[in-house]
Amino acid sequence: MTQQRKLSKYWMLTDDFTQNPYPVLEQVREEQPVCKLSIPGAGHVWVVTRHEDAKAALADPRLSRDIHTHYKLLSKLTGTSLTPPPEHANHLANLEPPRHTPLRKAISSAFTPRRADALRPHIESVADELLDKLAAKPGADLIADYADPLPVIVIATLMGVPATAWPDFLRWSTELRATDPTDPAADRTVKELSAYMSALIAEKEREPGDDLISALIQAEPDRRLTGTEVLSTSFALMTGGNDTTASLIGGVLRTLLTHPAERAELLAAPGRWMAEMDELIRYVSPIANTLQRVTLEPVEIGGVTIPADEIVIVSAMSTNRDRCPFPERPDELDLKRPKPAHLSFGHGIHYCSGAHLAKLMTEVAARRFFERFPDARPAVDPSELRYVQNMVVRPLESLPVVW
Repeated sequence: MTQQRKLSKYWMLTDDFTQNPYPVLEQVREEQPVCKLSIPGAGHVWVVTRHEDAKAALADPRLSRDIHTHYKLLSKLTGTSLTPPPEHANHLANLEPPRHTPLRKAISSAFTPRRADALRPHIESVADELLDKLAAKPGADLIADYADPLPVIVIATLMGVPATAWPDFLRWSTELRATDPTDPAADRTVKELSAYMSALIAEKEREPGDDLISALIQAEPDRRLTGTEVLSTSFALMTGGNDTTASLIGGVLRTLLTHPAERAELLAAPGRWMAEMDELIRYVSPIANTLQRVTLEPVEIGGVTIPADEIVIVSAMSTNRDRCPFPERPDELDLKRPKPAHLSFGHGIHYCSGAHLAKLMTEVAARRFFERFPDARPAVDPSELRYVQNMVVRPLESLPVVW
């Protein structure tokens, strides 16, 4: 246990926490595992930090992901009238049953591991093309040049977006990541992407292809999405899908750059890469906190009663280092650890539908990079690498390497 300190009411929002959250999270788990975090201008949220409490909270229907409930509460807290745009209000991550149920069924049938596995040759091709560009240089920033563009291109391909539009998709993805959906500055990006995707959806309705959008439009009646729901699902993939995977790829690359023994172990046994993804994901924790929930009534979590109309988040970074499920050296990377039941992709009905694809993209990205550049090393001391402050994902600002 590290030396304990008095935490400020904004403890999760400090730069010290952003750069090294784990000592603070260990202290919070021990002292106050369900606690308040003040948010400037918006009251506070409740943070759940222990693994078992988190699983219970994520599976509890009294903690709602319904975006309309959330915006209603935000309007009350901020004194402004906020309405969720349709692009964000009609996909399953932001809805609860009964509407969530048919959407989940539709996405699960179209977003299958089999469909993802069929993309492996394409993912490898995209990775190799990006690495070809890097090979002409003595080094690169693996975030801007590799981890960020790879999932954008792959997900755009999955949706049936032609290659000519990939640069725009990378720009839109970067801009959406940099702004909050409630920020007026995001309007222009949302309108541009919405106009493009609406036209693409109309094209797929006329001439369906072998892609996810066509599959959602042409599905059986009980699994078919409306145009608005397809549009909203596309936005979810562009934001949540890209951001999560880019954060994961960057984190895994950094981890293996600084763990040469584990990297050598994987390079010596290429068939193990996918099997070890869950331990790498647990260690990296690309998701800082789960998407916010709103309590519909008083809810007891970990012995603490949280009133109705309160915002609750789960610290995935904390649960992934909790000694209860991970008693043996939870702060260390251990490729021999039994498959860890981490919470980086959530739990319950909102478990990420794209989890398999995210793992597949990360496995290909990391394996291809280190096979191509086995002597790659960080261009700066690892202590100088910095993370972007973000309440949901945990991306690196940059990852400069040389070879």
